[in-house]
Amino acid sequence: MSNVGSYPPVFRQLNGGGVHPPQQMMAQLKKNNYSMEDTSTTTQEDSVPIPMVDLECLSLHKLGDASKSWGIFRLVNHGIPSTLLTKLQYHAKMLFGLSFESKQALITNPMSYFWGTPALTPSGTALNPAASTSTMNWLEGFNVPLTQLPHFHSEHPMLHCF
Repeated sequence: MSNVGSYPPVFRQLNGGGVHPPQQMMAQLKKNNYSMEDTSTTTQEDSVPIPMVDLECLSLHKLGDASKSWGIFRLVNHGIPSTLLTKLQYHAKMLFGLSFESKQALITNPMSYFWGTPALTPSGTALNPAASTSTMNWLEGFNVPLTQLPHFHSEHPMLHCF
């Protein structure tokens, strides 16, 4: 993330003082050969070495292992057209590149914008209930309930292309 203006204010202040995403996170990124820079030239299969779950020949054992050990996995052979995925990645990159204030202004019910969740232990408890910046995950996201998608189509012209 090189666009400091897109950071939430607490992280923007830290970055202005020369503080970057937590060292532990940066070390993990480096270990796995991925960076926080633009990866538009990297293929999806090569960019992140997380477990893959194949929907065409689903293995519940592999799904369970990926969920328990990583908490995330890449789903392949899901039937979603690559053109739609490319379009989604483009719009996500544009959306997350907006300033923090612009992203907050996009919130409409039931869509929500979240960022900087407290880091959790494997048991799910917060490392520090006060959620200091040293124990906060440097992440952000939008939650769009898919059951509400018809409602969004009338409000957000960008969604018409999907």
